[in-house]
Amino acid sequence: MADNAHRAIALHLDRNPVLASETGWNLVAAYLAKHHAASLDHIDAAAAPSIRIQQLLKACSTQAEAAEALAEALDHATGDPEISMSLRQAADWLTARTLLSDNELGELSTLVANIPGRQAVTVAQACLPALSADLPQHCTGAWPTALHLLRRNMLPSGLPPLLAFLEYLAAATEPQRSALQSWADRLATHWGVTEELRTCRLSAANFQLPQPTPARIMFVLLPDGLQKDYYTLRMWHREGVQATPALRDEDTQAVSHHELARTVAQHLRQWMRETKDTTTDNLSIEFWLPLPLVNEPIWEWCKDVMDPARKVLIRSLDRLQLTTIQSAWRARWESLMESTPQTSDHAAASQPVPGSHTEPESTPPPVRDPVILDSPPSDGQGRRQFLAALRSGAPAILWHRRDCSPAFHTAALQLIDAGPLHELPDRISALRAEAHPSTSSDDVVNDITLLWDDPHQTLPTLQTLVAPGEVRTR
Repeated sequence: MADNAHRAIALHLDRNPVLASETGWNLVAAYLAKHHAASLDHIDAAAAPSIRIQQLLKACSTQAEAAEALAEALDHATGDPEISMSLRQAADWLTARTLLSDNELGELSTLVANIPGRQAVTVAQACLPALSADLPQHCTGAWPTALHLLRRNMLPSGLPPLLAFLEYLAAATEPQRSALQSWADRLATHWGVTEELRTCRLSAANFQLPQPTPARIMFVLLPDGLQKDYYTLRMWHREGVQATPALRDEDTQAVSHHELARTVAQHLRQWMRETKDTTTDNLSIEFWLPLPLVNEPIWEWCKDVMDPARKVLIRSLDRLQLTTIQSAWRARWESLMESTPQTSDHAAASQPVPGSHTEPESTPPPVRDPVILDSPPSDGQGRRQFLAALRSGAPAILWHRRDCSPAFHTAALQLIDAGPLHELPDRISALRAEAHPSTSSDDVVNDITLLWDDPHQTLPTLQTLVAPGEVRTR
């Protein structure tokens, strides 16, 4: 293991409180006693636990098998797989040195140095068989991925996975194509797999990286049904490059109302850590909420983790239950997307929507989108207006969280008329990012709220939630 890598890993382990305790050491030692007892031979039993961990790291730093055993032991003791990622990368590097010369490894490292990690992972997924094992968590970039693939078993074609990875990488990266293929040619000749490499090169010739797609995070909060003021939180997310699966579903958990903001922020931080190479320039964060939560300040839940200019959207869970309004919803959405401030008349935008308490009994007012509420949906009048708007298929609904005053209506109309309607969420996000904190009820900036329901960007199929006693065992 290189000295700088060893120092970085040693410092990381030294900062972990579990590994500084006798309990932590006992867990590590017990695991190694079963899987790699030789690494414990020269440990000073009288030293402090943190010193013993450092001695153990030194004993395991020259052999891949020992480094891997220590990584597994650390995972077992701490329950934190991130703490051993660098050690696993070091184990791959130790193995690579037995398969390639230092010159070959140095050349390869230079060739892949500037390739984004997310691109490398996408390429690796493309060149491996569909049912092969996923890349492990420590493959965070092109170089760790290349070292890991060097250790994988041969592909069905007889080609080493590393060479297939380089061929697909060369096809996707024009500047390094010639150099990557030349390096692969030399190694294929040395390993006697020239024909297999040529076949792979022909297959990879038409490979193209998928186009970047907007990163999307969806928090779904379902009423618990068993406990008052509790919600079942589900989270789907899609990173900035289209991958398989396109949306990943995280574990569900029951969250109390007062813990919602903290739990959401925790999930966002974890997503940011795990998707370091994902662009957040066009990130949207969607909150799929039942009626009791639509007036929550969801952007406040995200502000300590994400840039306030990020698009934070409210979506309606109740709308999904209204199966009869699907065609009207889509039609009104298409009209909204095609509208411009000049063609969308909002002179009477604050007129009541169908079903509100002031609606004339004769003829309903003309449909205008976005709908602007006369009061927040947390009170009786606002709730009736909100539900009436949903039932009529309104895709966009604006209100103020505390007071839909005339000043708010004026500000809402100005926002609507300031540009294309499909950019309205961006304008609201930008306005909120520039605003200063305020507790005034007439603060139309911080508390302006938009429900923005795109019928083409909906939820994956939600499984019906049932009480524990109703679950069948098979």
